[in-house]
Amino acid sequence: MKIGEIDRNLAVEARLDIKGLRYRNALEEPFDIYGLYQPRETGVYRRMPEETAEQVSQGVLDLSAHTAGGRIRFRTDSPYVAVKAKLTGQCFMPHMPLTGSHGLDLYVYDGEADVFKGTFVPPVESPEDFESVLYVYNAGMNEITINLPLYSGISQLYIGLDEKAQVEHGRKYRSRKPILYYGSSITQGGCASRPGNHYPSAIARENNVDFICLGFSGGAKGEPAMADYLAGIEASVFVCDYDHNAPDREHLERTHPALYRRYRESNPKTPVIFISKPDIRLADLESVRRRDVIYQTYIEALRNGDERVFYVDGFQLFNGNRRYDCTVDGCHPNDLGFFRMAEVIGEVVRHCLSLE
Repeated sequence: MKIGEIDRNLAVEARLDIKGLRYRNALEEPFDIYGLYQPRETGVYRRMPEETAEQVSQGVLDLSAHTAGGRIRFRTDSPYVAVKAKLTGQCFMPHMPLTGSHGLDLYVYDGEADVFKGTFVPPVESPEDFESVLYVYNAGMNEITINLPLYSGISQLYIGLDEKAQVEHGRKYRSRKPILYYGSSITQGGCASRPGNHYPSAIARENNVDFICLGFSGGAKGEPAMADYLAGIEASVFVCDYDHNAPDREHLERTHPALYRRYRESNPKTPVIFISKPDIRLADLESVRRRDVIYQTYIEALRNGDERVFYVDGFQLFNGNRRYDCTVDGCHPNDLGFFRMAEVIGEVVRHCLSLE
């Protein structure tokens, strides 16, 4: 028997039958799309240009079609918000729920903060093609943010509202420049239970700042083509977090300082935050040496007069009670782990934003 037949609270409807429901293409006005590369111009939901990703690696090419960090913002007085999604390039993982890899979630601004209202849950039987609805319950115009899937691509996305509802452009972010994140599967969002629990998403909500997530599972290796692409993005802060994906310490020694120098050439005043991996084992000499490589990039930058560099020791990211309960598999953060990462990294990001 299916669990939804036993417990209706766990049932998932893949198709909707709501009187007055009208779907609108998310690529059209007045929906504002953030965190993706020119989706309205290209008609494609991607995180970076396909031709650039192809120059980096096959992994980056494939994963850049995943919508990690993508968001849609708008205002509406519809009593509900529905989505009709067709997904592509999905990653089915035993240690990450579909609500994180394939799902979307919704936040409503209450005048002080963006508040979680619910998740558009994909059905297990057909997560690549589904409809889902959430009720807002607040009267009047509401500021809506929808976070897109972390480990799936989108081929089509429609936003469903009441046919009589008003819909307008949403609240703007406070800075025209996004925070730029580059890193591993953790940066991409593995293994958050839903997109809004991803640490870059949490930091963005708390600071009302846009962001671009260039996290690639197993694919963030500091390649020259990627360094060139990162250097060309005008950002408010650059967070460099690819310790996990460097195949060995020697690779990290070759690429980490080189990536920083390339980025700094084009962005002399942008604050840069270096982060080492959170699941470091201090008894593992190789892990400690990798951390030292990242720290040395930071120290050398300071010695050369760069006062806009910052270092976050990954060992500090899971600090506090139940430190060893912060991951799903000893590596990838669960929601507790992402919460702690957002707290620690977010404090440094807020300081960097104050330097603008």
